[in-house]
Amino acid sequence: MKRNNNFSARRNLSSNSKRRQLLKRVHQKVIARRQQFQVTEMAEDYAKAC
Repeated sequence: MKRNNNFSARRNLSSNSKRRQLLKRVHQKVIARRQQFQVTEMAEDYAKAC
């Protein structure tokens, strides 16, 4: 009996799309945290310099 590959391929595509969305969300959090860290570091360096 031949296996239907359409469903599994579509499911894989869907999970891949969900994975990409999740990665984007996590990456946004990482970028935001990195920017915040840079701002606080810069403020501390500026305070030390003065």
